[in-house]
Amino acid sequence: MLGQLNPIEQRIEQTIERAQRLPLPVPVPQISIDELKAQISEPISNLPNVLNININSQNTAFVEVELENGFRAIERQWLLMANSQQINTLKQQNITIVSVKNYNALNMSLVRFNAPQGVNSKSELLKALNLDESAILDRNHIYQAQTGEPTIKVAQNKPIAPYCTQSVKIGMIDSAINTKHSAFKGASIITQSFLPQGLSSPNLHGTAIAGLITGKGAKLSPLLSSAKLYSAEVFYRQSEYAQGATLFAIVEALNWLVSNKIPVINMSLTGPNNTVLEASITAAIKQNVLIVAAAGNQGPASQPLYPGAYKSVIAVSAIDSKSQIYRWSNKGDYIDFTAFGVNVVTSQGNGKFGRESGTSMAAPHVSAALSCLLLKHGNNRTKALNELTSLAKDLGEQGKDTTFGYGAIYPPKSAL
Repeated sequence: MLGQLNPIEQRIEQTIERAQRLPLPVPVPQISIDELKAQISEPISNLPNVLNININSQNTAFVEVELENGFRAIERQWLLMANSQQINTLKQQNITIVSVKNYNALNMSLVRFNAPQGVNSKSELLKALNLDESAILDRNHIYQAQTGEPTIKVAQNKPIAPYCTQSVKIGMIDSAINTKHSAFKGASIITQSFLPQGLSSPNLHGTAIAGLITGKGAKLSPLLSSAKLYSAEVFYRQSEYAQGATLFAIVEALNWLVSNKIPVINMSLTGPNNTVLEASITAAIKQNVLIVAAAGNQGPASQPLYPGAYKSVIAVSAIDSKSQIYRWSNKGDYIDFTAFGVNVVTSQGNGKFGRESGTSMAAPHVSAALSCLLLKHGNNRTKALNELTSLAKDLGEQGKDTTFGYGAIYPPKSAL
């Protein structure tokens, strides 16, 4: 009932207690099926096992490698949430400390270091560094932007009503935004990069997400008509088709957004389970922040992807205009809601408008709705989540299920 802890809020509290891109101009031009098939068949990412991320032809920012489980990380680089005693212990070890940073908004300190040669597992590293097994230590993993595959079916979108018209603050952790796009004329967007000096962030994914939240165009209406959008840039270019973000950059972004008192943070990225990521998200949530994440576009048979699969994070799957599940949407008991995310019109990094698909496109609907409901309920998370759950249209199996969660969040006919 309204005012009581609903299951999502209970999971958040329990966690705290435990300390496609198909570029289509609008209007849609004629395109042959053969041309479309050719676009669809292009590889999304075929990254080498070892990849140098270069600032220029003579300087390398870092080297990322593929791990045994298929995920990627910065070569030999680890992160440790440490107290002063552990930091002093590390300084006496045979390791290269890259940085030691205090994150006041998250109330934590993080040591970034390179492990000794030949030490490849967490258990080996704990032993080598004389650290207890309870230490919050993990790799500096790479997380991927969730851009879906283009789809053949194209439908016209009608402008929608915003979730609310009042001024609200909302945050996103993504790539850069093409703020010169006509969709953002008059928009309030504050950006901050968390990439190494000299390394730039591509603007494809971030421009699409920001376009949904606050963009305006002939076929595009903002989910939030008076938003103040705080955008943390963490993605760098891995290839023509792939973008990655280090866990270290994500932690820095979380700290910045929390320090700016952002009530809802949208994260359209996925990757492996990581104890440092989980602890950082828990620290953010303890500051009365709600985190919404894309469930992932690896398909219904995929293993859980994070941060969406954490119990304290609100995970969003994607549906099309007929309320059918997006075929590449992840499934699992961690799915909380679903929203429109197939062939959605939004802004693109090249200054045009086009269509995108994926759980990345769905997550901003839930983030926008929660931003408005928090404003309505005086930043009371319990009441906001209760009302959001009551607004969700149950799809699929009765009650919460592994495909749609509690149900679909549709754009309102009028502001909430």
